[in-house]
Amino acid sequence: MINKINKIRSLHIAGGMIMSFLTASALFTFSSCADDHFDVSQGISGTKTIWENIKENKEISDYAYILQHVPYSIKEKGFTSETYADVLNSDQTFTIWAPENGSYDFNMYKSLIETGTEENLKKVENELIRNNMTRYTHIMNGQESEKLVLFNGKRGILDFADNTFKGQHIVWANIASSNGVLHITQAPATYEQNLYEYIMNVDGASQMQKFLQKYQVEEFDEYSSTPGPTVSGQATWADSVTSTYNVYLGTAIEREDSNYVAIIPTDNAWNSVYEKIKSFYNYRDKYIQDVSARTESGNDTILTGKETKIQGAERDSIVELHVASGILKGMIYNANWQPKQVSITSLKDLAKVDSLETYDGFKFKKTGTLNETNDKRYTFEVDDYVKMFGGNEPIKCSNGYAYLTDAWNFSSSLYAPTLEYSAIRYYDSGDNRTVTTSGKVSFVNEDLDGNETTATYDYLNVAGSGGDYKVKFRLPDMLSGKYDIYVVALHNYETNKPTMFKAEMTLHTKNDKPTTDSKIINNYQGGVGSYGETLKETKRQNFYTHMAKIDTLSIDPLVLNFNFSTLTDTICIAKDYEIPYCYYGLDEAYPLLTLKCSTVSSDWNGKSEYQYCRELKLVSIILKPKTEEE
Repeated sequence: MINKINKIRSLHIAGGMIMSFLTASALFTFSSCADDHFDVSQGISGTKTIWENIKENKEISDYAYILQHVPYSIKEKGFTSETYADVLNSDQTFTIWAPENGSYDFNMYKSLIETGTEENLKKVENELIRNNMTRYTHIMNGQESEKLVLFNGKRGILDFADNTFKGQHIVWANIASSNGVLHITQAPATYEQNLYEYIMNVDGASQMQKFLQKYQVEEFDEYSSTPGPTVSGQATWADSVTSTYNVYLGTAIEREDSNYVAIIPTDNAWNSVYEKIKSFYNYRDKYIQDVSARTESGNDTILTGKETKIQGAERDSIVELHVASGILKGMIYNANWQPKQVSITSLKDLAKVDSLETYDGFKFKKTGTLNETNDKRYTFEVDDYVKMFGGNEPIKCSNGYAYLTDAWNFSSSLYAPTLEYSAIRYYDSGDNRTVTTSGKVSFVNEDLDGNETTATYDYLNVAGSGGDYKVKFRLPDMLSGKYDIYVVALHNYETNKPTMFKAEMTLHTKNDKPTTDSKIINNYQGGVGSYGETLKETKRQNFYTHMAKIDTLSIDPLVLNFNFSTLTDTICIAKDYEIPYCYYGLDEAYPLLTLKCSTVSSDWNGKSEYQYCRELKLVSIILKPKTEEE
């Protein structure tokens, strides 16, 4: 209420009359709905402009100086020849909250203005002037509060009951002007950085800021801008509000009407993991590879000698992008849209969380809660969310919360995930004896309590038309480093016989052209899923799928990785196998895994049948990267 204002001063109304607040308040009978805007035509007006009223008031002379010396900017032109004094002396309609002298650091703003740099002038314009003004006329009237969009796009509350603007006490209200209204406040409204501004300005995070700065652009904010007249059929703008957008982050964390949470790595956190991640992106200068393709008529063909170059500055930029993406992958969260609507705006909240999801769809779940339905390329385990977020209470921003962390507390699977390649999708080619068909099979398993679960698999059935045969699979987007390699196969439930096969890897090693490594070797004893055989290091290895006995669901106890519920084998064909160069993001360069199947005379068991089946029912190929955590 106006009569609750501490300092009872005077109100200027039309005709130059001066009345006390108590008298004048009876004249204002406008609605106080929170969304109403009160323009000059609604009854409050004066004979002088806002600027003339400011200039004549000695108690806000410091603010008058600032308005006279800061140029007005618009998106299309940058700074104009007009100052804010000129704008407030025009026929455009504004509400201004001018702070009293001595209530803020005037000398600091004066020094910024005197530098004359665009950066400093923009700082004064955005953080002081535009933070204390808005379009249209907003008078102090009524009992409710009004939500405002300020001239810099920030949000604010004009509280009628408490006589405050963004928490600052109004000491002189409703100074009527010919182009709006002027209020004088005890101090300027506090400028609150939004989450993106905090990310880009917080001390100690220069490495992240240096990277993000490369992707920062200014874009027109139509919602916060004021339309002007239509000229020659084209819309114009009386003023154009711009907002900063980061193309890399691709989120709305700069929007004042959003609510986000960010984990911000300090330079210590960034540097602690940067080189580890970089080792997975060891690109060659050049890759030359024959690539399987299909002609327009639908026939299979080979594109010979396709060349991919990644050199110099381009390679450095690509590596930097991928490494930074690995660090920042778990950075941004929508505070309003989390599983079970959990809050994540304090450490106390985080201690109660079971699962979280980032803005771009990556998911985190408590350790031990992952299951077969979770895509492990996008779902990661977390032991302690409080630790993951840095262990310190967040900083409140105008549109969210920022957790600053001095350590990178994510699983290495975030930047080096387990890769699984569907046999059907990534089948490349076979030889002239290879016959492939696709299929789908479901297994129903009943536990001791009678509960049934169903597992369904798409698989590639590979067989030979006679003699030995082989089948190749593309393994795109592999990172450089060491891997454990697995083949997932269904049992040959029609024949109840295992399948024997060998494996080869074709990749780029020392030369631009790929070479074939025919010695995929297990460097450990007791081959998992290899039918109980001990794999030797001295020669190419034979691997075996298990012989299923469906009638009794029995299994050879030496097979270590047999899945009763799905009747599948996960067969480890290599441990610590090194991929020397990175293939991530390359369309026409990738390793090839070749599986060779044969049934030789020594496989004859003397009982009018072979010991092994000639078919492979392949579900997928899995590559699990080896990191320092293991």
